[in-house]
Amino acid sequence: MAAAPSGAATRSGDARLTVSPGTYVAGQRVIFQGSLGRTGERRITLQHNMNRPGDEWTDIDGFSARTKADGSFRFAYPAPGMFGIRYRVVSRRMVTPAWTFDARSQDLVLDVVSGNSALNDGQVLAGVPFVINVDTTPILSRRPDLPPPIFPGRTLTLQRRVDGNQWKTLDRTVTDQLGMGKFAAVANRSGNVVYRVRQEKWTKHGNKIGWFPSFPTYVRVLESSSANLAMPEPEPQPTATRSNVASLATRQNRASTTASQTYGWAPSLWDFAWETGQSLTSRPSRGTDRTGRWRDTSTGTGRAAQHNGGLMLDSQRDNVDGPGDRGTTAVTLRGNPMRYGRWEVRLRMKSTETKARDYHARVELVPDRARDYHCGARNITVADVTAHGSSVTFGAKALSGAQWSRTLRNVPINGQAIAFAVEVTKNHITWFKEGKPVGTVRSRAAVSDVPMTLRLRLVGNGQKEMNRTQAISDWMRGFSLERGKRVTGGPDLRRGHFNGGC
Repeated sequence: MAAAPSGAATRSGDARLTVSPGTYVAGQRVIFQGSLGRTGERRITLQHNMNRPGDEWTDIDGFSARTKADGSFRFAYPAPGMFGIRYRVVSRRMVTPAWTFDARSQDLVLDVVSGNSALNDGQVLAGVPFVINVDTTPILSRRPDLPPPIFPGRTLTLQRRVDGNQWKTLDRTVTDQLGMGKFAAVANRSGNVVYRVRQEKWTKHGNKIGWFPSFPTYVRVLESSSANLAMPEPEPQPTATRSNVASLATRQNRASTTASQTYGWAPSLWDFAWETGQSLTSRPSRGTDRTGRWRDTSTGTGRAAQHNGGLMLDSQRDNVDGPGDRGTTAVTLRGNPMRYGRWEVRLRMKSTETKARDYHARVELVPDRARDYHCGARNITVADVTAHGSSVTFGAKALSGAQWSRTLRNVPINGQAIAFAVEVTKNHITWFKEGKPVGTVRSRAAVSDVPMTLRLRLVGNGQKEMNRTQAISDWMRGFSLERGKRVTGGPDLRRGHFNGGC
């Protein structure tokens, strides 16, 4: 997106702009209708403003239309996902009034029904069929961004967790006229089974709405012989309730200073901006090499999904203090690795709970090919932070066992938006925070020379209880080394040794 042309914009008293429908989700086809207030056929463009102090109006790349002879216009465009973002229609120095968008969020909740009154919620019997009901238009307390509109006929996919953190597809159905779906399932062995449901992408009628997953839902499977015995209480689980839920993910009220701006790295190879309802497997929003997709994994209660114009790693369904935050949730970029290059991410963390341990939000470069991965050796940590901490740790590990690291102190984390970046060449690695170099290793030994890719994780402590946390990335970008200044002037990192790897 480019900055708007200089010069004061003027608005006729007859200029107007309306957008419909009034209830929508990111990526949904909405209609812009209005007038510039002056007659004459003209080329028009769209501009947006993030509505933060100091933000300017910015052109939306790739869009143009024309007014009719009377100055009126009517066109369709995907709705943005950011809460409070403003759009306006522009023709040179003529503008319409701004329209403020507040998209509804996609979400879905699952309800497991055993049909056996002797069982507790979330319990079923081995070998006995049960039902999983799905609500794609939930009404949740303290969530003004819900419910989303109904999309009858949208495909729902039932998945079960396998191999600890992967998802295997079991069945598909479609939503009814109320946005509800239903699956029949059966689990043949006792123990815990974890399910989720994806509502698949919706592209009918000009919509561009990406797929969206539920949170993992835990089901306790009991042996049939236990049906008439006193049932053990299930482990504390995140439940698909309709209360005590709030969205912690509000956008930061200022724009970050970025290394790519400071040192002239543009244009980006790829830029995942999550602006208009993209899913994890959507291609980048912009860039000269718009390839790649994200692969999500979860070993516990968390999920990765788009929210408020960003990608959010969320530790569990309920936004309240208490049990139900376990495991590690991660997304890994696939399809566009680089041996050498630049990567930049804008990261925020939100947490209100302090009763347990903090999750670590970790931005990393990891080997793209499985044969190059050595259990952490060769990894480059771009940033490692905790929500209630006040430090940022970064560094690199070599296959030889050498490691380099540095920790920045007195850095506010919770609720702050911070741009982290790294530049990797054959001879050095430099780390950046808010556009400034904060560390450099000038050694070929620190550079793995294998294709590397970006990974973002919300790291728990196995299945131990953690503090309720959200980690949100507003965007992720990749740049080549062909443009801009290479930077080697950051402070030295401390060299040491680690006993990891495999």
